[in-house]
Amino acid sequence: MGTKIKMLPKEVINKIAAGEVIQRPASVVKELVENSIDAQASKLEIKAENGGKDLIQVIDNGQGMKREEAQLALKRHATSKISRANDLFSIRSLGFRGEALASIAAISKLEIRTRSEEELAGTLLKVSAGELLEVKDIGTPVGTNIIVKDLFYNTPVRYKYLKTTATEISKISDIINRLALAYPEISFKLIHNQRELLESPGNDSLLDTMFSIYGKEVSRELISVDYEDRYMQLRGYITKPKITRASAKHQSFFINRRYIKSKLLKEAVTEAYRSLIPKDRYPIVALMLKLNPILVDVNVHPQKMEVNFSRKDEIFKVVKSGIEEALAQADLSKKINLVEEKEVLQQDNTDEKAQQQSLKLLKESTDANKQSSKETKQIVEKSSKKEYQASKTKAEAKKGVNLQEVSLDYQPAGEVEQQPSLSEFLPLGQLNNTYLVAQGPQGLYIIDQHAAHERIIYNQLLEKAAQTAVQSQSLLVPIKLELTRPEIEILTEQQLALKNLGFEVEHFGGQRYLIRAVPQLLGKLKTKEICRDIIEELLEQGKINKTEKVLKNLATVISCKSAIKSGQRLLKEEMENLLVQLEAAKDKYSCPHGRPTIIHFSAKELAKKFKRI
Repeated sequence: MGTKIKMLPKEVINKIAAGEVIQRPASVVKELVENSIDAQASKLEIKAENGGKDLIQVIDNGQGMKREEAQLALKRHATSKISRANDLFSIRSLGFRGEALASIAAISKLEIRTRSEEELAGTLLKVSAGELLEVKDIGTPVGTNIIVKDLFYNTPVRYKYLKTTATEISKISDIINRLALAYPEISFKLIHNQRELLESPGNDSLLDTMFSIYGKEVSRELISVDYEDRYMQLRGYITKPKITRASAKHQSFFINRRYIKSKLLKEAVTEAYRSLIPKDRYPIVALMLKLNPILVDVNVHPQKMEVNFSRKDEIFKVVKSGIEEALAQADLSKKINLVEEKEVLQQDNTDEKAQQQSLKLLKESTDANKQSSKETKQIVEKSSKKEYQASKTKAEAKKGVNLQEVSLDYQPAGEVEQQPSLSEFLPLGQLNNTYLVAQGPQGLYIIDQHAAHERIIYNQLLEKAAQTAVQSQSLLVPIKLELTRPEIEILTEQQLALKNLGFEVEHFGGQRYLIRAVPQLLGKLKTKEICRDIIEELLEQGKINKTEKVLKNLATVISCKSAIKSGQRLLKEEMENLLVQLEAAKDKYSCPHGRPTIIHFSAKELAKKFKRI
């Protein structure tokens, strides 16, 4: 009987190693660019085609490599960054994982052109699937030029899981943006399909670099952070509370110039802004924390983005205090340019007006349903008898009706087999101006007003989108958006889906876009914020490339933003309108996010709670 334990072939070992380090084109870009930075390059040009799937090229003017060094760099675990085990605990360079080039070479067609300053001729190396095919002298400038073609061509399963071109290039752009922030003295140029996406100045100014990434709107609202406490130093920029985003993805943290992802640092930022912005909004930040490398372990994740801190409490305090001090010293008063004042007044409406408009649309839609549908008319007729039925129920209760006759236990209402019509419910009031409390023939019902209205609007949007008849509302003054390059890529790819939902978007030059029309259901909401949030949502859901799924995703965002809010007081008529519309809605027992809209306490359950049975 032969042994079951076998040594894996070299090509399989290399592919496994590649899977740990190289997950997508952005991983390749990160490894190559970090190596260029470690090689003391002052100028970097990154080119990509088809989101990096077909081609990635990184050209630098760094130190370059001699022939023997270039050949050795293709070996696994070969590196110039560490020599002893203890070096792993005080890493100061970026590309210390020696298998990066070997991993890339194992799953692509790789070409390296490089020359050191001491050599007259450069070296060309060609590699395919990890096998060195050619080595020869060439003429090339000092530095390194690496070309990666047909990524994952020999691992089709890995290739299949790559996302859309727009998503992949947005991931690459995100990596380059953060490296440009970490190294403002280096000029970064990113080109995708012959179109320039970024060119940072490379003049050692973080402010100018942020301008090249985020544009004028954000850069003019930045606050400088400069704070020291014992052995730690915090530098960077944060936005004033008026500039926020729907997610924390625009928060960049750097430890000794290495970009990292840190829940601890995000929480410190949130705590510092706690009383200044809504809890579901996030400022844009670029913060550099300098400390002794011995206090941070960056070798805990294959992509080197997650870290462990040895003094978490002290680091949290420094980041929080540094931001609080910067905010306290800044002028946070709102300034309105007289030329823009009319636009601000028309676009930046109060939440109260938005809620009034939302309720008005709800009532109008209910009224329309009454006129156009015999079925809805019957529901309304039943609704008019509610108070009589409620009075009758109350009278019977006084006579001692046995509550044990009703056998339903507390559960999400959607799980009850034969649900009564919501039009039979009698709204009793609101709990915390968030939940409708209603009496029905089978007990007590609690309705989440925001989730219920979300479901109604979501269904209306999809129904109208299917009929290509979403009603748009033209804006008297177009909304101006200044977008980052990744946002532009996603916007361009999904422009048709946006149009089908009622958005009219027009390029205005550079990174600026105009929103000329929005879905009517948005009413008087702060549409500039919503439009940006929708684009961010598309970035988060970049794997969706079917129009139908994009429409559902957008409809979910719009319905959430335009629905009645938690904490909003409703009149009795508004509660009744909400129940009538929810009754007619498909999938009425959950909102588009999957949360329940209604929960039910049966008469039996209530009787048990009050020890009546």
